[in-house]
Amino acid sequence: MEVFKSKIDKWVMICSVLSAFACVLGASVSIKVGGTVNYVFAGIILIIGMGFPLWILVSTRYIVNDVDLKIISGPFSWNIPIQSIISIQQTNSTVTSPALSFDRLEIIYDQDKSIIISPNDKEKFIQKLSNDKPIVIGKKTQKQIIGKVTKNNTKKNKRNVKST
Repeated sequence: MEVFKSKIDKWVMICSVLSAFACVLGASVSIKVGGTVNYVFAGIILIIGMGFPLWILVSTRYIVNDVDLKIISGPFSWNIPIQSIISIQQTNSTVTSPALSFDRLEIIYDQDKSIIISPNDKEKFIQKLSNDKPIVIGKKTQKQIIGKVTKNNTKKNKRNVKST
């Protein structure tokens, strides 16, 4: 079992700090006004506005073992059997996902499902995920495609790897 932390872009950190600052300002205004309702409101602002993003920043990680890939991001988690992974491709998609960077990988699994992640060490992550199986690297619509080699296309893919 190996744990890979999510890569975190500077813009994510800046947004988190600004969000936390805005929450502290909002909570301080409620506390200054006073009253039980305002104190409760200030507590809710701090827990949701600061706690939730901090939880996601601190906990987003990807755990690879021999059987599956477990993705954890705050209160959210996904279990993906490694055998169900069809391909892994580099993407810059801005879709909401358990990825804290735009240096992302899209994992396509179970024929029609996908998830986007951003491990700190992508090469080591892919190597661990492939579990010592050959990996094909090619290009498709200006995206790097990385996937498992099947017995039917091994010779063809070996030629592609040499040419890239």
